[in-house]
Amino acid sequence: MVMRLPVFVIGCGLLAGCGFGTDDGRTVGSKGLWVANGTNVVEYNPAQLAGGTAATAPHVSINSEVFGSPQGIAFDPMGNMWVVDTGAMIKGTPTPALYEFSAAQLAALATDNSPDPVAIITSAFIKTPHQIVIDPLGNAWIADSTANAVLTYTAAQLAQMGSNSIGPVLLISSSQFNGASGIAFDSSGDIWVSNIGTSTAAGTTLVKIAKAHIPAIPEMGTATPQIVADVTVSDAGGTVQGPWGLAIDASDTVWWSNNAKSTVVALPGASLATSTSVPSVTLSSAMVNTAASLDQPHGICIDDVGNVAVVNANGSFGIAVFGPSQLTTGSPTPSTFVVGTATTLNAPQGCAFGPPVK
Repeated sequence: MVMRLPVFVIGCGLLAGCGFGTDDGRTVGSKGLWVANGTNVVEYNPAQLAGGTAATAPHVSINSEVFGSPQGIAFDPMGNMWVVDTGAMIKGTPTPALYEFSAAQLAALATDNSPDPVAIITSAFIKTPHQIVIDPLGNAWIADSTANAVLTYTAAQLAQMGSNSIGPVLLISSSQFNGASGIAFDSSGDIWVSNIGTSTAAGTTLVKIAKAHIPAIPEMGTATPQIVADVTVSDAGGTVQGPWGLAIDASDTVWWSNNAKSTVVALPGASLATSTSVPSVTLSSAMVNTAASLDQPHGICIDDVGNVAVVNANGSFGIAVFGPSQLTTGSPTPSTFVVGTATTLNAPQGCAFGPPVK
């Protein structure tokens, strides 16, 4: 068995905030912003997110030949990056897949920016994966809109090196799923899933599966449980309109990106009921020079000090970062807005804050 040792990639420090402020008084976190960017993955380091509007080039890029259409990014407890891709180039054929770049490869991107993944997982169960989250035990949970399900891979499955065809241990479905797209855990261990909508009749929704009702991981094979969600949140005046991504902050407020309405919406998890719910925060688009700050937002992620980053999949493909003081209903100009040709952003999708490359 190949053993992997932890590699700590230090930028301004992984265990504490960077400790420097911005022109607007906002604190910059310690994490790099990683974005699934059309046909590659790019990283912006904390210093590049310190404020202002600019066509900032990424700090580093991963330009691996495996990329087809990367969608979501997550980091495991060892600092390795996992990417879900709807059309990864596997032996020359576009194939839905999950693959890994090791922490050591990320640390070496300045000298080798085209590494091959150390692990690739394919399966007939993986169809159109969008967002991935990895729990503290190292298990991966994937929202797949075409499968209309949540797929689960264990840490032991993820530890297998090389290219392997492996089925998930869980394929969780529900009549309340409708194009499962975003996924996140709250502090209680409940799973939240956003449904971007593939059936007009079913509508676009958010659902919660309480920790007590998450199916147990089987010892072998692929279990296919059909569950009933504990909470279903439907649209109320534009609240839930094609939600693509999900993120949950330190206070268990649930944030989602409305692709169909170009808004970002938030509600405290405790306030979400099985009915329509009025949001506590709705961020609408602002024009920054000639670019919309929110334009079909997909990826949404939150750093270690509460800054919210939103990735736009349309228009100028900008990345908007909102400081905690901006997270009230309105159309704020992002504290940091990365937009313009030099960014190399091209139909970006999901994002994650993770270890910055030094």
